[in-house]
Amino acid sequence: MKRFERPKLIVALLALLAMLTAVPASAITAPNSRPRTEATAKVQDTSITGLYQLNANGSTGTLHILSVNQGQVQADMRYDAVGFDEHVSGTWDGSARTLTLVRPFGPAPGNQTYTLWLGGSTAYPAHLMFGGYFTESGAQYGAYANYIWNG
Repeated sequence: MKRFERPKLIVALLALLAMLTAVPASAITAPNSRPRTEATAKVQDTSITGLYQLNANGSTGTLHILSVNQGQVQADMRYDAVGFDEHVSGTWDGSARTLTLVRPFGPAPGNQTYTLWLGGSTAYPAHLMFGGYFTESGAQYGAYANYIWNG
């Protein structure tokens, strides 16, 4: 009987499904107590800065990660419907591969909190992507971002 390997797309879709159903990051990532191997070092040392095509619950735009300094992230979001950059900040946890961003609503009260996990190939930055969700008024909505370029 011939044995087939799972295509990378199916694995990526299963990981995205787990993220969208709010499976805790600890359930799909390695514990922080594991020794740092060459493979985990590559993930932790991966530069996530750059421009990403963003889709958050069907609203499209871009996510531009400007800098990551000691886990602190500065970024701009531009939703096509809004038409201008909105500055957001957050954190990057390289060992858990988790990006957390907060998008304030400006003068209106409230914000959106994005929880996104890094996926794709760390060996090929052009294949990086984030998948996860954002929370608004207590509800969660799916979100993902695909790497476009380092700019």
